[in-house]
Amino acid sequence: MRSSNLICCRGLFALVSSILIGGCAEYGPYHGNISGEPLNSVRGPSDGRYKFAFIEFGDQGSALDTSQRAAAINVIRQAQRPLLFVYIHGWMNDANSGDVCRFEHFIDMISRLPEVTQGNINVIGVYIAWRGKNLTVPGLDLLTFWNRKLAGGDVAAQNSCLATINELALAAREPGKKVHHCVLMGHSFGGLVLSNTISHSILDASSTGARNASPWDMAVAFNAADNSIGTRQLMSELEYLYRYDSTRGAYVGRTPGAEEGAVIKEDRPFLIVLQSENDQATGKFFPIGQGLANTVNLHYHWDRVPVPGGGGKKVSEREFQTHTPGNDKYLVNFKVVPLGEATPPEGLNTNENRAFEANLLHNVRGPHLSYQREERWS
Repeated sequence: MRSSNLICCRGLFALVSSILIGGCAEYGPYHGNISGEPLNSVRGPSDGRYKFAFIEFGDQGSALDTSQRAAAINVIRQAQRPLLFVYIHGWMNDANSGDVCRFEHFIDMISRLPEVTQGNINVIGVYIAWRGKNLTVPGLDLLTFWNRKLAGGDVAAQNSCLATINELALAAREPGKKVHHCVLMGHSFGGLVLSNTISHSILDASSTGARNASPWDMAVAFNAADNSIGTRQLMSELEYLYRYDSTRGAYVGRTPGAEEGAVIKEDRPFLIVLQSENDQATGKFFPIGQGLANTVNLHYHWDRVPVPGGGGKKVSEREFQTHTPGNDKYLVNFKVVPLGEATPPEGLNTNENRAFEANLLHNVRGPHLSYQREERWS
């Protein structure tokens, strides 16, 4: 009887082990360059309307193939009018997942816009990949949330990711470029990687005492799946370093004698965090998961920290540890509200995602911003 139970247990253990081992995602790189294919990490349509490049990182933040960055930078340097989009994916994705198709479809759509084709703009997409998915077994892959969150934090904490982003952005701004724009984007854990990677660069200073300008034009994190402790600290530091000057419509440095080198226009934020109200992963389950982790780790003591722009008000830091930046009531400074039905503006030429083109054509500036959210036009 005991021998049969032992055999059964061993068989069950072997079955579970084989499922877990067989369900592990590959380590990559998925798009490595080799001597026979030195540009395997770069692709694009035959008409050359856009280029699409991969740069892959491991769990410790090291580049899996250093030639991938060199190949991407070479593409950017060859472009005279680069419009560069750098995207960092989130949980359940990697360099061979559905996010690749979605981001490339976005790049393809941008490249077809009349404003882009008529301006001879060189559209370039760089997909920064990390191991956001390490288990492929349905159901069990949900258990990788915290493990992949830690991996994303490790990628952001090391040097290679920031160095890569800086080099890509600087290549787009090299002297001689007729037009240059660089937009950084991160989703979910990719928003965690993006914001944690560039936050130290945002606070960097030069030897003259002035703040260094970031080489990218915009950084956007969508539904960032990270606690908001770092975001609160970043906002508090910026509040300490800058003051608002209404006559200039800009933020200027508080350091005496350094104002001229530290003027930040109010319409050029360092980092934009966009949060959808119906995202349950970051709005509902993230606080629950953080609370459970705090209980398991016996984390009960919390310091009281100042609220950015709160006039000295202090709250428990647990508030920021259990909420993502876009879901923390003390950090949200803008809210999008519906204005009613909209009619399509004149001059639209595309048939797909016309709302995007409408926003591109009618870039509203000023204190009251509006945009087309979705298409309901007949």
